[in-house]
Amino acid sequence: MGHDSVSEISPMKHCNLCGRAVAANAYRVFQRKHKPDGKGLTICAECQQNKPRCLVCQTPMTAQHLRAGICRECLREGLKCKLCGKKIAGDFLLLNGNDGPYCAHCFQKFAPCDICSAPAGDDGVTLADGRVLCARCHQTAIADPREANELFAQVIATLDHSLGMRLNLQPQLMLVDHARLVELARTTTSENGHDAERVLGLFARQGRKRFIYLQEHLPRILLIQVVAHEFAHAWQGEQAPLLTDNLVREGFAEWVAYKMLQELGAQKKAAQMLQRQDVYGQGLRDMLQVERQRSIMGVLQSLRAKQIGAIVQS
Repeated sequence: MGHDSVSEISPMKHCNLCGRAVAANAYRVFQRKHKPDGKGLTICAECQQNKPRCLVCQTPMTAQHLRAGICRECLREGLKCKLCGKKIAGDFLLLNGNDGPYCAHCFQKFAPCDICSAPAGDDGVTLADGRVLCARCHQTAIADPREANELFAQVIATLDHSLGMRLNLQPQLMLVDHARLVELARTTTSENGHDAERVLGLFARQGRKRFIYLQEHLPRILLIQVVAHEFAHAWQGEQAPLLTDNLVREGFAEWVAYKMLQELGAQKKAAQMLQRQDVYGQGLRDMLQVERQRSIMGVLQSLRAKQIGAIVQS
């Protein structure tokens, strides 16, 4: 006797944080590194974007499951120094909101990386200008102008495709050393109010020519992020030249860089941007609020119409 065939029905997935049912492609499963075969947490896209993340493992959590920003699982497993690998018995440090933890001994013993501020360790590299890079940042650092220009072209093409941003007058990319970039930042009015020593990129007008200056030896992902930010300033120069509100200007540029990182799937780097408490972080959060209200095209249209300040405040 034959048997009726029974279709296998996949069980409905629910977000472990908010409890809502989620579609098959609208969630991510976060698993513990120490339990790769474990069930993990199913977390919807909205909670991934809006819930706070554990500062160590970057898993989104509800606030009551975090202690000093660290989830119960990480505290239960015990914190280990990211550099030396030893268990941390006393104080520890987290950099950029989510890089670490590092033990106090490593932080005091080694020079900080010029890019990420982490202790460089024995594998750190000292550049010709005296700056120190940790091995992680140095591994993908871009010093070849040809490679930098290839990434530059990719960023421009991506922003055109995903955000509809294009320029009538395309800027030229210039890789310069740290001293030259600081000199340019100190004499360029668009960067007034910023710490010239910490500038990584700069958009500048020189007559009818436009330039985006980048510091040599930026890691690949950071270079892409900075290019997108400075390209946004170039776009502002054409589409909203009278915009003077620094919170909006820098917030929009960070929003463009944030969208670029999302296109690449660089979620950890994007999360770091959201955690900043300065004009860049606040401006980015304001732009994301505008995007939720008006859509991506609405952000661009509002900027052109110089209405975005009122929208942010509403």
